[in-house]
Amino acid sequence: MAPSYLDSIAYFTHFLTAYTHTLLSLRNLYPRATFLTSRFHNTSVYQSRHPAVCEWITDAIAAVRTELLAGSVAKIAIVIYWYGGAEAQGSPKVLERFLLDVSRFPVVEKAERNVEMEWEGADDQDEDDDDDDDDEVDRDQGHDEEGADRRQKHMTQPTDADVPVDMSEQFRAALVTLTTRCSQLKPLPKNCSFNISMELKDESDIDPPVGHPQPWIPVQPNLQKAGRKGADGTKEQSRKEGQDLGGVRTTPIRTVEAGVFRFESWIEEAKAKFDLDHTPKSSFASSGYQKA
Repeated sequence: MAPSYLDSIAYFTHFLTAYTHTLLSLRNLYPRATFLTSRFHNTSVYQSRHPAVCEWITDAIAAVRTELLAGSVAKIAIVIYWYGGAEAQGSPKVLERFLLDVSRFPVVEKAERNVEMEWEGADDQDEDDDDDDDDEVDRDQGHDEEGADRRQKHMTQPTDADVPVDMSEQFRAALVTLTTRCSQLKPLPKNCSFNISMELKDESDIDPPVGHPQPWIPVQPNLQKAGRKGADGTKEQSRKEGQDLGGVRTTPIRTVEAGVFRFESWIEEAKAKFDLDHTPKSSFASSGYQKA
């Protein structure tokens, strides 16, 4: 049975949660002793044990999910920045951005989000099985109580328990490749932290996620796409607009094709990261909107 749109979004956000926790451990943003090792999609991942970190990530990804359901997100970025020591001046400096391009996610109306989704032609086998349906009606009716028990059990299952095999393998490959790519990166300096940000689609009917309560705040002009609606500012801001997007070095992680979902992931290393080798200075946050 193909997963519904809501199922697929849940699978992705669970993956994004594991991806974020694992990334924080691999980049040593917190002491390794504060992480547990676990299994997710049949590979090793890390999970922070600090309640405040766990709560922040959970809230951030819940806010991302809201925008994904609205179909407004082009990219999601986990941003690592350097805020310096007591001698540091100015804004924090972005060092690395771990991006996921989700612009090709399907946009589904609210009334259809519980409908099963799959590519055309993927239901050929289902049609072959329809001939046997009548023979199984009585047997299926006899399993109603058993089905209710399975649904109750599902509520306590691991978050990767019912993910379709092809999707699970794709998520696993992305997590494995993330570990490999992070091992090839230069160690980060002290005094680093992270944030989660979004870049919105360039469409006239998509408005920034502002209001009350406001989980997102605009990022700095140097990480805003040039010419984005509502990005008016001074001449100095216009000059700096988007100048730090793309970084100076890009490392691909993986293109994931899971069910009807397609996304690409990669790493951008910013100029400030290489400048720190010579002068202790840096830049901040992400693309579009960042978690407040």
